[in-house]
Amino acid sequence: MKLTEGQLGETYRIQNLSNLHEIVQKRLLDLGVIEGVEISCIHKMPFGGPYILEVCGQQISLRKKDVECIEVEEA
Repeated sequence: MKLTEGQLGETYRIQNLSNLHEIVQKRLLDLGVIEGVEISCIHKMPFGGPYILEVCGQQISLRKKDVECIEVEEA
């Protein structure tokens, strides 16, 4: 399932990042966000704004269209 389909505050395991743009993939890799890592969405901004995600002990913000490309499974 896509990360946008998950519940806020729930923990998921990243399954696939290959649908993301190459530049976004590289930036996430630099932050340690890779397949198999646990991730949770802690806040969603209104009107299609960015998502705040917690991953690897840090909080990052990603655009909604990028979060829709992250495939996850329940942890």
